[in-house]
Amino acid sequence: MNELVSLTRDGEIAIITVNNPPVNALSPGVPEGIGATIAEAAQDDSVKGVILIGGGRTFIAGADIKEFGKVTSGAKGRGSLLPLLLAIEDCAKPTVAAIHGTAFGGGLEVAMAFHYRVAAPAAQVGQPEVTLWIIPGAAGTQRLPRLAGVAKAVEMCAFGEPVKASEALKAGIIDQIVEAD
Repeated sequence: MNELVSLTRDGEIAIITVNNPPVNALSPGVPEGIGATIAEAAQDDSVKGVILIGGGRTFIAGADIKEFGKVTSGAKGRGSLLPLLLAIEDCAKPTVAAIHGTAFGGGLEVAMAFHYRVAAPAAQVGQPEVTLWIIPGAAGTQRLPRLAGVAKAVEMCAFGEPVKASEALKAGIIDQIVEAD
């Protein structure tokens, strides 16, 4: 854990909160914090399930745009998100991504690694990085077709338009819309 990611408990449920204002970007430290808290919850026998939430106004709104500049300048950027996504996917306990605000780009890719996804009615998901000529790089092109079907995944990865929670539910990207906190 670190100051960007915290782990709390509500009974038998571990709640992982990303606190990286203003948009909870996947800046250095955030993926590592999520990974550490997933591992901690997975090792704790008293934990029966894990929920990931975004602190503040949104879930994980995507990658830190400053990191893209490092890659294009030749500087060392953050490593692959794939080990984190596999750790989430392989967690023996049920995992839920609770989306509010936006889950764009890497945020959606992180959410898709969770066993289940729930969303607030006003939430949006998408792969907007394609409008910057950046291909979804954290298994989004693999997981999205499995959840939403090839046609919807191609549309999202080609045009980058946000998808509202109601449409994401119909497409299979999220499992339920949740009105309550």
